[in-house]
Amino acid sequence: MAFFTHKNLQVSYDLHGEGKDILFLHGLAADKAQVKASLEGLNGYRIISLDMPGHGETRLSNSNFSVSEVGFNAYAEVAGALLQHLGIRRVVAGGISMGAGIALNLALSHPGLIRALLLVRPAWLDRPARPHLNILEEIGSWLDLLGLEDAEKHLETHPTFNSIKAENPNSASSIRNVLTRPQAVEAAGVLRALIADQPFQRIEKLGRLSMPALVIGNNADPLHPSRIAREIQGALGEAVYFHAPPRYLAPDEHRTAVVETITRFLSHALQAADA
Repeated sequence: MAFFTHKNLQVSYDLHGEGKDILFLHGLAADKAQVKASLEGLNGYRIISLDMPGHGETRLSNSNFSVSEVGFNAYAEVAGALLQHLGIRRVVAGGISMGAGIALNLALSHPGLIRALLLVRPAWLDRPARPHLNILEEIGSWLDLLGLEDAEKHLETHPTFNSIKAENPNSASSIRNVLTRPQAVEAAGVLRALIADQPFQRIEKLGRLSMPALVIGNNADPLHPSRIAREIQGALGEAVYFHAPPRYLAPDEHRTAVVETITRFLSHALQAADA
């Protein structure tokens, strides 16, 4: 674990492994530990991960944050600043859910920086992530207005949450973890800010990206509908789609399939790019 300074923030980051660089970004309410767990077994690469402001060990300057600290543009700027800090000029970029959106934002603003894209279970298009992330937005409001104890009570009686819990207990557990994450209360507003944001203004702009891209979706994932992954894949110029086993119903099979698919994709994509 290390830190670098970006504007007035101390940003936590990690480097794992050896080989070609992959910048891989965590999802909303997660942190860089999610990256390490998700890419376990991906060999031959150096994985660069970081905690975005309001996540993990990267704290906001205060609870009254601005768009200069939180949002897809701000988070892509943090990711780019880390690459500059490390002296990296070209990188494979990707992430899970929110992290996929940040990677797309970075690719659109700095296309020459990105060798290839790895977009796992994206949850945003060119509009706020509603209604599928409404429950996370509500959790943010409860934490802000009521505090942790009452937010927990509201969640346990919420009809959407109880419906998910009955059909998909692992997905419900991931939602409940939002209440116990680091900075759950002090950075509660991050949930509402990100869900109301969008990583790019118009999906048609993705057609400008010429780097190879892998987009991964799955079923039985109420927070990450596979239609979003398929729409992004269709909009990108050079993208392939992989439908993984369900993350929440078959977590081990999902992780293994994702790592194996990324390994095969990068073997071909980087070989072609370097030719």
